[in-house]
Order: sequence, then structure tokens, then C-alpha cells
Amino acid sequence: MKEDLVKNSNDRLSIEHICEDEITWVLTVPTIWTDAAKQFMREAAVEAGIKNENLMIALEPETASIFCRLLPVEKMVEGGGIASFTQGSVYMVLDAGGGTIDITVHEVLSGGKLKELNKASGGAWGGTQVDEAYKHFLISLFGNPVFHRFQVENKEEYLDMFREFETRKRYIAPDNDNKVTIRLPSSLTEIFEETSGANLRKAIMQTKYANEVSLTGDKLRINASVMKSLFSNAIQSTVSHVKELMNDKSVRSISNVLMVGGFSESKMLQHAIRSSFPNVKVIIPEEAGLVVLKGAVVFGHIQTSVSHRF
Repeated sequence: MKEDLVKNSNDRLSIEHICEDEITWVLTVPTIWTDAAKQFMREAAVEAGIKNENLMIALEPETASIFCRLLPVEKMVEGGGIASFTQGSVYMVLDAGGGTIDITVHEVLSGGKLKELNKASGGAWGGTQVDEAYKHFLISLFGNPVFHRFQVENKEEYLDMFREFETRKRYIAPDNDNKVTIRLPSSLTEIFEETSGANLRKAIMQTKYANEVSLTGDKLRINASVMKSLFSNAIQSTVSHVKELMNDKSVRSISNVLMVGGFSESKMLQHAIRSSFPNVKVIIPEEAGLVVLKGAVVFGHIQTSVSHRF
């Protein structure tokens, strides 16, 4: 990864050669990681050839805040911006990534610096939990032995199946009741019928999803209600935790929530946060999934944006 970045930078930038000693490397990590986990990341980077003195570890919600404070209102999908937040303003950063949800509360200090008001918290409720729910849904249709064999013997088709789901789930929204169509790999159907001796279409009619899932050719047609239910655990855990923080007396009144991270682009999560906290302004930047990355670049230049951590 390091070598690829240096190569691409040399190819694209209009300078003769980039000296690696002149590069400041910023690695972002979830806020809820332990010091040991952060140290492991640092040691791995050094092992990859990055000099320790050129390396910085940054917390993802902090880099997100830093970047969003530079964005004009028109670069926000919803809720306006945080660039206009004055000294003393308090807001929550909800960093919803693939693996984890990291939540912290920031106060704006003089000069635009940030102060962390609470110990960062969260859990493994990110977008991959939705993927895991989808996997369990498929297992309920095909059975664990069949699906496990498919996963082991047809790795590429298995990955393609989840890549397709990744695309489909972006369009799942509370107000969208259209059925979702997923192409079934022929190998999965063959393994099922070879193992069970049953016809897949008829077998689906014997499951609890008989009225919600149908098979036409190699296309699995799934009711919107089933697809929406895959988000339930991740969203319920996130909303519950945000409620706890909102009621925490050690944190001053929060009137804004900044949603960043790839999972924050989900209409399901956005709706859940808005409906659960109607008196709070929800702010969502364009390309929320890239905000941490872009903020890390800014962080590497200014470095002193966060003056105090809890």
C-alpha cells in the first residue's frame, strides 16, 4: 500500500520525484480502539517501511470534524454545515463505518480548535453487521451446510454476490417499497439441489419467507420489508447508544449531530437518527465515506486542531 501510494504520487504529480522522507503519513483509527491496538497499527506501519518520526495516528471522528469545518454549506447533503459553529458550540460526531460506529462529542474552542467532552464510545454496529444479517438470511434459505460449501468452493462467486448486495443496499430506504432483485450464482443452486435433492423454488416456499421471497430463473426477488429488516440490529444498537449519550449529564446540550463514514450514507440509518432525535439537526456531508480520509490530509498539515481529549 505504501509503495503503491508513492508510485502513484510520482506518476500523477508534476514534480520530478517525491522524497519519502518528506512525506508525513497519517493513519486513521477508530476512537474506540485501545492504546494497544493503536500501537500495533503504528508498529505495522513501521514494519512496512514508514519512519516512526514521519508517522501520525489520528482518530477518525477528529479528522472528520476538522474536514467538515472547512466545507461550505452547499457541500452538505443535509443540515447545513459546521463551519459557522462559534466558540462554545457542542455537537456529536457519529462516525458510522464498515466495521464500527464511533461516537464522540466535540466543543468548539477559540481559534476553531476542538475539545473532546466525553470518552469516545461505540461498538461493532457498522455496515458489515448488515452484511452479516444478509448472510444469515441466505443461510435460512439454503441451509448452513450448503452455504458453507458454496463459500469454500466458489470464493469468487461468493464475493461477487456480496458485492452485488453492497450496491443494492445503498438504495434501500424507509420510503422505498420496491422489491430487490439479486442474481443467484448457478453454483449455489446446483450445490443446494445436489445436497438436498429438492427443487430450490419449491424449497423456498417451505421457509418462513414463503410470502416474501420468490425465485424466477436465477433471480431472487426479495420484499423490501425483508431487506429493511437486515438493518435492524445495527440501527437499534446505534440509536440506543446515541440516546444514552444524549442523556449523559456530563455532556452539555447537543443540538447537532454530524454523520460521517460510509454507513452514514445509508438512508435507513439517516432516517433512524432523524426520527429518533427530532429536535436535533442532522448534518451529512457529501461523500460522507471519504470525509475521514480527506480530514486526515488536513490533520497532517495543522496537527494541533484537537487541543484536549477526554
